[in-house]
Amino acid sequence: MLEYYSQHPLYAVLVCALAVIALIVLVKAVRASAKRSAKVNKMMEKMKEENLLLNKYAILTQDVIESSDSSELFKGVGVNLQKRVSDKPDMKAEFFSLNDSQKYVYSLYTFLEDAQDSMSNFFKLNTKPLTEYAAKAVEIIAPEDFRSAFIAEYNSTDEDNEEVSFVPELMEEWDKKAAPAIADGTLPELCGKFIKENYRDFI
Repeated sequence: MLEYYSQHPLYAVLVCALAVIALIVLVKAVRASAKRSAKVNKMMEKMKEENLLLNKYAILTQDVIESSDSSELFKGVGVNLQKRVSDKPDMKAEFFSLNDSQKYVYSLYTFLEDAQDSMSNFFKLNTKPLTEYAAKAVEIIAPEDFRSAFIAEYNSTDEDNEEVSFVPELMEEWDKKAAPAIADGTLPELCGKFIKENYRDFI
């Protein structure tokens, strides 16, 4: 066979090229499979965590609220509110049946679910009344740097606000300004403290 390829170098080059292509395809397939597997594992871990939180915070009492870690408390209350709303045929009506404190927590829980890649992703995926209540919650709960970036982005994506226009470059700046509070756990911690301060609204 070596003698054949030495006499027909073009075929040898073709066979080598096909082998390289096959290797590249195999490597890409392995990487894609690993990526899918990691994504599935992450989703399974998230579902497991949410299930634990659903059960742990299904029934809230003053003692449960006061003794809980603030960040975990927010996640537990948020996932239960999200389930309560999503389980109803008329989700909008169920959302409006919540009191204001519950709306704030529900809105910010949804925000953190949708804004993992960027704050602007939340505004791409949602509209009023969710974005409006998220903005109200941010005004009450969030730190100043995050608050100013969020409100600016909310105003620029609000179709009812004719005084502010959508500017992609500014959106990127606001996303960067808001990113630290999303990534470092500041918002869940503050939301948990808000629940503790207003515990009567969640019992």
